[in-house]
Amino acid sequence: MNDLKRKSLLLRAKIEFGNEHEYIIKNGGLGMTLVVNAHTHEKASIARKKIPTNWEELYVMVIYHSSVEDKEVGK
Repeated sequence: MNDLKRKSLLLRAKIEFGNEHEYIIKNGGLGMTLVVNAHTHEKASIARKKIPTNWEELYVMVIYHSSVEDKEVGK
């Protein structure tokens, strides 16, 4: 995938799924993958409902990084 196509897909993802997440396209075990970093457990749950598993010929993976605060709340 060339750089222009990658940038175009990242911009379209931000427009379609929201600007509050970070988006990265990388080569993964299931092919080219759109990784959506939703930052928190709550935002990741919302993003998983909104974003399809496959989008524009990319496999989509929604991630977040757990923190001490998440563990204290029982998430």
